[in-house]
Amino acid sequence: MKEDSLVYLKKYNLDDEEIKDIEKAIDNSFAQKELFIYEPDKVTKILDLFVSIGVTNIYGIMIINPELFFENYNYIEKMINSYEDKESLAKLINEDANNLKLIDLY
Repeated sequence: MKEDSLVYLKKYNLDDEEIKDIEKAIDNSFAQKELFIYEPDKVTKILDLFVSIGVTNIYGIMIINPELFFENYNYIEKMINSYEDKESLAKLINEDANNLKLIDLY
């Protein structure tokens, strides 16, 4: 993977080691690498949506479910908005990114 190709993820308080882990997680998929390297605006738009409701477990989301970023932004927004208590949703995702399944995003 191109050196510093995911440096934009530092915006989400990810350190170098976490970014390396994410690179490893997406390394087996050409499509994922292309998305994360060449479409950072799409990735950050989705991450910003999660941050806006209080999610801080960005690392967990990206390691557990990098395929999430192939989803349409409007679909992800709709699924998040279908969960009435966003604060509780954020807390659950922060505890375990597998809780994305609560809103059918896993």
